[in-house]
Amino acid sequence: MLAALVQTYNDVVAPLLFRGGPVVAVLLVLSVVAVAIIIVKIVQFYLAGVYAGPRSRAGTIDPILELVRAGDFAAAQSQVAKQKGPLARLMESGIVAHWRDHRRDTEIEEELGRVGGNQLVGMQSYLRWLEVIGNIAPLLGLLGTVMGMITAFQQLEIAGSKVDPSVLAGGIWEALLTTQVGLMVAIPVVTVLNLLENRLEQYRQDMRDVSARLMQALQAAVKQADANASANAQAAQ
Repeated sequence: MLAALVQTYNDVVAPLLFRGGPVVAVLLVLSVVAVAIIIVKIVQFYLAGVYAGPRSRAGTIDPILELVRAGDFAAAQSQVAKQKGPLARLMESGIVAHWRDHRRDTEIEEELGRVGGNQLVGMQSYLRWLEVIGNIAPLLGLLGTVMGMITAFQQLEIAGSKVDPSVLAGGIWEALLTTQVGLMVAIPVVTVLNLLENRLEQYRQDMRDVSARLMQALQAAVKQADANASANAQAAQ
């Protein structure tokens, strides 16, 4: 494994650094940072249940909503506390706000919005870095190309009448190399960023849906409790 990495460095990375100079070195560092962030975000999304399908999500959410409708808030809170992810924390905040804090519906909705927003902010962490890398990588590549072209034409000026076309051509393709590397870094980073943001937007809609269903379940539990209290009062009379 180590030998393969060393061979790859000698065959690919070292020539790029030699030909492209410091700009390519910066681009390679940015590519490593981008890959690390992408891996971290994919793992985070997976552990948070962002990639869970509708059937899997319903299997964990529906039983809790049934407990809420039945008025068994202690069991619902205990069950949701065992689960991980933003949806679980969202539901737990709504159940606690209604059951323990006895808040009104508007206050519960505000609490759901606050907790949901905080959870989404955590899910969006480091995505801005991917956006920055995707934006500046082509610019760095263009900067390297401009610097390389300046160097090539300086050599052309120094050569005077003894111009060797091969030297000029070599300087130009070395200059264009930085633009190529910049685009090779930017294109996959921007693509993955859009995919992550699109999935997060879908998850945001799932959170809105769960919030609405939880509020309906809480309201159903209140109506059922009022109906039971009324029936008990009539039976006592």
